[in-house]
Amino acid sequence: MKNPVKIEAHTLPLIREVGFMYDIDGVFKHPDRVMEYLHVFIYVKKGRIHVIEDDIEYYVDKGSYLFLRKDIYHFGRELYLPGSEWYYIHFSDKNTGAPNVEFTPFRQTSLIGEEAYQAIFTLPKYGKVTNAPWMETKLVKLLELYESTNPMRPILSSMEAHQIFLELYMDKMQENANKKSHRIIARMVKLLHENEDQKLTGDQIANAMGMNYSYLSSLFKNHTGKSVTQYQNEILIEKAIQLFKKDNQNVSEVSDYLGFSNPFYFSRVFKKVTGVSPSTYLQQIYRN
Repeated sequence: MKNPVKIEAHTLPLIREVGFMYDIDGVFKHPDRVMEYLHVFIYVKKGRIHVIEDDIEYYVDKGSYLFLRKDIYHFGRELYLPGSEWYYIHFSDKNTGAPNVEFTPFRQTSLIGEEAYQAIFTLPKYGKVTNAPWMETKLVKLLELYESTNPMRPILSSMEAHQIFLELYMDKMQENANKKSHRIIARMVKLLHENEDQKLTGDQIANAMGMNYSYLSSLFKNHTGKSVTQYQNEILIEKAIQLFKKDNQNVSEVSDYLGFSNPFYFSRVFKKVTGVSPSTYLQQIYRN
């Protein structure tokens, strides 16, 4: 995908302008311009819009959308289809310099680490929405917020746009779910969670999957951003937390139950996953 628009999980798109336009007679065409600091989102409610970005041609018709990246030259060669109606959003992003790790759609543990908020969402460049009425309702609400006198309108508008963009991202994830590589990783994740109280060896995983472990581990890392070992450690620590909370077990008991060689190694893994030692964690939680 050329010229993708990316947003960070922990920042909002910063709204500059939102609008709704129409061309009854088909006399307009897309502006010839470079938006140095602003991305552009277009959603067509009726008709069709023609846009060329960096020599790539797009026809955005009814129920379709397009993201145009900042600082890339774009223009329209053809007039809009008569009767066209469309919404647009101009927004900027605040690049905080966080690690550029793509969000993973695969099942995670219940533990929420800092890296979850540092993920990058690469928004789908162009496509057709799966639920046009929902999209148009959200865009109407966004436009009303943008045009309101509410003192919180910048933040509320940005939050509304963020939800719209993430919905498009999730739709694209659903489309990718049928790819072979995604099905393989989904099977691996399911296997690892079904064995939440033990760490499977590479041979055990390879045998269960009927595939080469070296290939599987590489594929897993590429799709989840984590090694198989790291992911299994998170599952084990999630199970440890459940045991601490529900069964009131101590560190040694939990370490033994989960198959760690000794409580010291368990404590080291626990701190690496959660950021605190088991003893500190136990002081911070309520137990039955």
